[in-house]
Parts: sequence; C-alpha cells; structure tokens
Amino acid sequence: MTLAAWLAALQALLPPGRALPRDPGARFTKLLEAIAAVLLAAQLRFEALLIEWDPSRATTMLTDWERFLGLPDDCMAGLALTTQDRQRIAAQRLTEQGGQSIPYFIGLAEQLGEPGVTITEFRPMNCNDDCNDSLISEGDSFTWRVNIPHGASDQRLMNCNDNCNAALDMFLPSLVECPIRERKPDHTQVIFAYQ
Repeated sequence: MTLAAWLAALQALLPPGRALPRDPGARFTKLLEAIAAVLLAAQLRFEALLIEWDPSRATTMLTDWERFLGLPDDCMAGLALTTQDRQRIAAQRLTEQGGQSIPYFIGLAEQLGEPGVTITEFRPMNCNDDCNDSLISEGDSFTWRVNIPHGASDQRLMNCNDNCNAALDMFLPSLVECPIRERKPDHTQVIFAYQ
C-alpha cells in the first residue's frame, strides 16, 4: 500500500459528516496523513522483516541468524567472507538434514555456491582391468575425490624468491572443503581437485 492508500483506508473508516473533513488541506486530513505515514512505515518494516526471515536473503538480521546457528564455526574462522557467502552458509546450516552419500555431498556443494561438483570414488585395480588403467591400491578404496569444475582462487606457484619452506602451490580453498571434510565418513579420506 502507498501513503495515499493508507489515508483513503483511514478516511473510509470515518463516519460521514462535516465534523471530520476529508479535504486535502484540512487539519484533520493532515493528522490522518501522519497516522497513515506511521502505518506505512510499520508495513514496510514488516515486509522487510519477512525477507529477513530467510537467512539466504537476510542482511540486517544475518548476525542474529549466525548466532542462532552457532556461526562462525571452525570452517569460517579466519576467512574473509562476503555477505552472500555468509547467507549461503547460514541457509545451508539451517536446512541441513545430514547424510554421507554422493548426492548429499554434491547438494552440500551446490548450497554453498559450487554447482557442477562431481565425486570420483576409487576402486583397486584387479587382474581383469585394462593394462592402461590407474594403479589403485586397496588402501585407496577409502579415498574419494571432489572435482570442483573451476580453478582455485588466488592460485600462486612458488618461485625462486619464496622461502624454501613455502608450499609449492598456494591457493584460496573453496568454501566447500571444510564442511565436506567435517561431514565425510571417518574411515575415508577426501581430496579436492580444481579443474
């Protein structure tokens, strides 16, 4: 509703007569306009509150959602997250039902902003395999790979000016790495591949 609609609604509630004028310049109309402005402000605040009810769209209440959901957690510690990242994480944590299947981990990645993720499971090589197949041992059968369909952010290779103890390849990991590591089956190992 607009201010004019609120004013018309208030005027429609009035009894007929000259004691309560409806003329635009009348003092009583100005009083009703002030009341209509308060009602309009309350309506707009309520509409904004309806948006804040969804953590994936919340802005002013996002910190309240995070406090309610126990965020930031260990996965978010030390990360410079955008508001959109924080909204995704809050919505994922609120709606998460859990699981340890491939579709669950793919869905988790999609909720956290990584669509198109695939998962590769490894099985040991046996005598019926082709000679050109990968050599995978029995121990590797408990390893699985999350394939992220883009390159890593802020990737930088070591160069001759770096410290000898520096990593050969440095990058900013995806938001999905920590939650997937936390939720993976305990007897498995997970690796991440950026393509």
